[in-house]
This record gives sequence, C-alpha cells and structure tokens, in this order.
Amino acid sequence: MRDSLKFLCELPIYQEEQPYQLVGYPDQEATPQGENCVFEAKEIDVRNAREHPVTLQTHGFAFFQFKSGCELAARHFETVGGDNSILTKYLDETVEFVRKMFKPVDVICFDWRLRRRDPTTGPGIPPRDLKDIRNYALPSGDVVHCDYSADGGFDRLKIQLLPDELAEYMKKGRKGMIVNVWRPLNKVVCNAPLLFCDRRTVPKEDLVEVDKVLPDKVEKSYFLYHRDYHQWYTLVGHRCDEAVVFPTWKSDDMGEDFASCCPHGAGASHTDNWADPRESVEVRLLLIMENSMEAKATA
Repeated sequence: MRDSLKFLCELPIYQEEQPYQLVGYPDQEATPQGENCVFEAKEIDVRNAREHPVTLQTHGFAFFQFKSGCELAARHFETVGGDNSILTKYLDETVEFVRKMFKPVDVICFDWRLRRRDPTTGPGIPPRDLKDIRNYALPSGDVVHCDYSADGGFDRLKIQLLPDELAEYMKKGRKGMIVNVWRPLNKVVCNAPLLFCDRRTVPKEDLVEVDKVLPDKVEKSYFLYHRDYHQWYTLVGHRCDEAVVFPTWKSDDMGEDFASCCPHGAGASHTDNWADPRESVEVRLLLIMENSMEAKATA
C-alpha cells in the first residue's frame, strides 16, 4: 500500500540555524516568523504489520491486544472539568498495562492527547483554548517526527522528577524511557493511519533536532529527512482494541548508529474514507528503569 507523509525539506539554512516552531503564539504561528521549517509531502510504500510482524526490541514499536474496560468515546477525553472518572480509569489501566510489560522501578503518566483528523483544525487555525490542549481534539500529526530528541528527553525527565528523585536517579545510574501508548477510538481506522518507520533503517544523520518554542519552555524533538531506504509500517484495519506501544525517548541509545526510537506520523491516501474521521487517544509515560532499557515483552 502507499501513503503520503510530510518530511522536513533539506535546506542550507539548517546548517546555520536551528529549525524551530512557535507553539501557543496564535498571532505569530501563521506568519513567516512562526517557524523556519519547510516541509515536502512524499509518497511512501507501507508494509502491513499484520503480514510483516514487528517487535519493540528490533523495529521500535509493536501492536498489542489491549481491550479497554472503559467506554472509548471522544467525549470522555475531550471535555475536562466535569466527570473525569472514565478518563482516570483509562489512564490507570494504561499505566498498569505498561508496568506489567516493562517492569520499571516507577511509572509517571505525564500527558495524554485526544486527536481527530479534522479539516477545520490545523496550521493558522487557533485552538479553542490555548491554555489547556485537553479541552479539544488536536489535529493528527502528519509531519514525520520523534517526540523527543536526546536532549529533549532529558529536559522532560528533569521536569517530571522532584529534585530528590532526580538525585537518586543519577546516583543509582538508573535509565529513563518515555513510552507512548496509542489507540484509535474508531472501531476501525479508515483514514489517517499512524505510520511507523523501522528505527534500524534510520541513520542518526537523517534526524534533525527542532525547537518547539512554547510560552513556558522549549521542547526539543526530531524531524526527519526523507530517504528511499526507510521502511514504513502500519496496522491495516487498526481496531480500538489494539494498542500500539512505542518508546519516544531512551536515555541510553546503546551507541547505535541508527535511531533509538521510531519516527512516525499520520498518513493520508487517496483511498481513505473520510466519512468517519480518525479519532485517537495517546498516553505518554515516563518509565524509570533499574538497568536494562529493553522491554520485557515480545510482540
């Protein structure tokens, strides 16, 4: 199958100036000063993970049967301030799912996101509430990215840990890992599937660090240059009882020459059925590991 994704263009400016994007500045985001990033859409060949099995240890992502005990309806994730009992239950069961899989010393759930492939949202269209992104559905992320760069993950670690916890982390030589657990809310995804690149096919020089400039901090992530040798996967007919788990940062990349985590993004194909826009929920967790960064589970 074929899908389209957006990749960072290779421009000389990035050899002299750090790529950046302003986020949370509605008066500037849609202006030339809002970012210096330029993207190009590329068609890519995508393998079906149902026919080509993938694993966390090798590819950097894996799909699991994970039927939720909660009603997976967008309204439970889109509105805050009311009855959050279902949201809380869903976050708790996701934490427990990850705890059993990785056997960490500790798990911290620090973020969750509802997304919807909505043509009325996107660049230049201000969200309904800039102060709390959990009051509305974010658009699907069609730019290929890794959530955190090597430095960006450490920055998040320092934000999440208390000073005494950080000191213990450093003293005991523990490892950190950020993991994303993503699932669709639709019964079956029929548009904008989440696509994953086999991390072993991505040399580190294909990744470009970008500054995401927010009002209160700067987050560092990676964008990707397109290469024909990258190998892409998705789960065709992805159901709401199937979760994909993928690390988005590891404190120890084991000195490998390729990416420690998998680049990913939402695809778009001319065969997509847009009558039922894709909705999804993702949970982001910081794991503190004793020694090994390898997942205990196989998939």
